[in-house]
Amino acid sequence: MDCFIYYDFEVFKKDWLVVFKNNNLYTVIVNDSEKLKSFINENSNKIFVGFNNYNYDDMILGAILLNKNPFEISSKIINDKVKIPQRLNLLTLDVMQELQLGVGLKSSQGNLGMDIVETEVEFDLDRKLNEEEIERTIKYCKNDVNSTELLFKKRQDYFQAKFEIVKEFNLPITCIKNTRAILASKVLKCKKTDNKHDRLLIDYDQNINFDIIPKEVKEFFKKAEYDYKCGEDYQNIEKRKLELNIAGVPHTVAFGGLHGAIEKYNSDGLFLQVDVGSFYPSLMINDNFMSRASEEPQLFKKLYDTRMELKRKKDPKQQIYKILLNSTYGAMKSEYNTLFDPKQANNICINGQLILIQLILELEPYCQLIQSNTDGILLKYREHRYQIIVDIVNDFGKRFNLKFDIDKIIKVAQRDVNNYAIQYENGKIKSKGRFNKYKGGSFEQNTLSIIDKCLVDYYIQNKSVHETIIEAYKNDDLEAFQIICKMGSTYDGMYYEYKDELIKTQKVNRVFATRDKNYGGIFKKKKDSYQKIANTSEHNIIWNKDIKEFDKTKLDLNYYISLCKKNLY
Repeated sequence: MDCFIYYDFEVFKKDWLVVFKNNNLYTVIVNDSEKLKSFINENSNKIFVGFNNYNYDDMILGAILLNKNPFEISSKIINDKVKIPQRLNLLTLDVMQELQLGVGLKSSQGNLGMDIVETEVEFDLDRKLNEEEIERTIKYCKNDVNSTELLFKKRQDYFQAKFEIVKEFNLPITCIKNTRAILASKVLKCKKTDNKHDRLLIDYDQNINFDIIPKEVKEFFKKAEYDYKCGEDYQNIEKRKLELNIAGVPHTVAFGGLHGAIEKYNSDGLFLQVDVGSFYPSLMINDNFMSRASEEPQLFKKLYDTRMELKRKKDPKQQIYKILLNSTYGAMKSEYNTLFDPKQANNICINGQLILIQLILELEPYCQLIQSNTDGILLKYREHRYQIIVDIVNDFGKRFNLKFDIDKIIKVAQRDVNNYAIQYENGKIKSKGRFNKYKGGSFEQNTLSIIDKCLVDYYIQNKSVHETIIEAYKNDDLEAFQIICKMGSTYDGMYYEYKDELIKTQKVNRVFATRDKNYGGIFKKKKDSYQKIANTSEHNIIWNKDIKEFDKTKLDLNYYISLCKKNLY
């Protein structure tokens, strides 16, 4: 791992500093551009890893190497939201790349239970920093560098896959900086084309039986195409949704996929999860829905066939091909990607919905539909009808040239289509939404995972809320109780109450509900308005040091019990 150097810049009005870490050794450079140039030259064969460095640190580094004022550059980036391209003769990776919106370094540290105390040194101080302020900032910066290294290792599979794609397809090493979608466009040899003037002129799979597709669905897409031809803005059309009942279940048909579920549903018994394997890639091959921007569209089928062969051999390299296949569809609606072809993307999504609806309706006489989503359905059935269902699915697969995975499930807890947990026959639990963090959160999200744990324990394991919370408390699972409060860029500050006084605090905080009545609420401030942070107590204690040092006796367990019970349905 010594080919990687982790780094982070801190820039002040009159000072700057950077911390590099390589093989557990730190190099700290303060206000010395010549030393920085020398360090970069000596390590030009290494890969530099930062967090959000593509949007900040790389530009600061480039500015200093060109003898520009780093504070002026920093101000343009932060205040004016300006991206200043710099030509670095250096390979850099950004740990933040392709993370979900809102995931920052401080919130990631908080989610992992780490120290998130921010530096108290003001970045716009109109003087040089003193020695004590420099040392404090170095300590703060080292903490960020250590966190960057930890998060990079947690995302090792993501970066490793990109390295392997670059190697497998002989792409320039600099392509490792690209997103997976851009890598897919390069592998599929795409060139920018003007593929946006026919985006709602839909082509249909010839195997779809429109005689059984609900009339409302046919008219929904037919009207969308008609209005588009008449000149209506596609953006307005693609925001439309159709709400209807299919097989006794409320559904939404839209331009992002099919979704339907029985709300507030809990049951055990005989269930089947029927998923279409590689649904969208299969449609792209079967119906020639591959992006027309590809100079060699047959390459997509070659990728698919190679992946299937590697998967059959249980070769881990199949994951490289899976990533490329799955990245292609999303890129087809991104006008910044050379794969851009919104007509083909709409063809895929619309046909996918119609095919799934047809499958649901063909199965309807023999089972009860519980849930449907983009590429699969969940059914409840009676044992004597199992083989009938399997035969229908297999026949359907032959007609549409699709492969289906059928798994047996014994228990379902479903608040709605986006929040549920299911237990497979082998005891494994799959969860989504509010149920998802039942085993604990991740660096991306780890707020009040005690709710998720209580929901799964209550509905799947038949345990009371009280029992789950006491168990987590006894096991010192403090992360389950934490609330990571983030201010957001549109707010002016974050404040907490202590002894009836309102005190400003940092932008990201770890908060616990407490029995100590000296503490009050925690708020986000926008102009003269104070907004209470969701799911926080009337009495909250902020703990931004390492979570292991928190005194758990300060927790208000009754608050958590009440909050978790409110999330039952």
